Amino acid sequence: MQKLRFPAVLLLLFVLPVSLIVAGIVPFSFRFPVLVLMFLFVIAYSALRGFSFADLGIRSDNLAASLGVNAALSALFSGVLLLLFYFRLIPGPYFPVWSVFIPFYFLFASPVQEFLFRSFLFAEMRASGIRRGWVMIAVSALSFSFVHVIYGDWRTLLATFSIGIIWAGVYFRFPNLAGVSLSHAIIGMFAILAGIARKM
Repeated sequence: MQKLRFPAVLLLLFVLPVSLIVAGIVPFSFRFPVLVLMFLFVIAYSALRGFSFADLGIRSDNLAASLGVNAALSALFSGVLLLLFYFRLIPGPYFPVWSVFIPFYFLFASPVQEFLFRSFLFAEMRASGIRRGWVMIAVSALSFSFVHVIYGDWRTLLATFSIGIIWAGVYFRFPNLAGVSLSHAIIGMFAILAGIARKM
């Protein structure tokens, strides 16, 4: 049963909700309420599993290191996106509804996604006996990329998988929710503004 727990959790909490949207059973416009429901289910499940704050990367002992690495990562990727835009390799610019979207993305969407795909998945994998770093990083990145399949854009999938590998690698080395959430918010916002993910 222990070996089946993690695949079951992955299918029920991450694959099924996304598949329902892709299949049109759940409307695309409900994507954010679905994200909220995923978050609430994962919070409840984490409590049942007895995960501590430290297990979930909510800690202060490695905060400075995590923020430093993620700040450098954010600066690097933001610079790359600016260069891609300069050489007209990406659409840009794209401006969503600022007064609503930016606070929502920074304060909710980014931290929630990082909690789901880094904090929780890493804690659940460790609790399920999965210890190899490359496996944990790959599962995290693939799960993170898969949730973006609802946008029907190969560039978004490629971008989210690539950055997902990096964020998962950083989180594996410095398991801190705050650092990757900040990096996600900054890089994600630049990517959206650059026109990579216009449907978000």
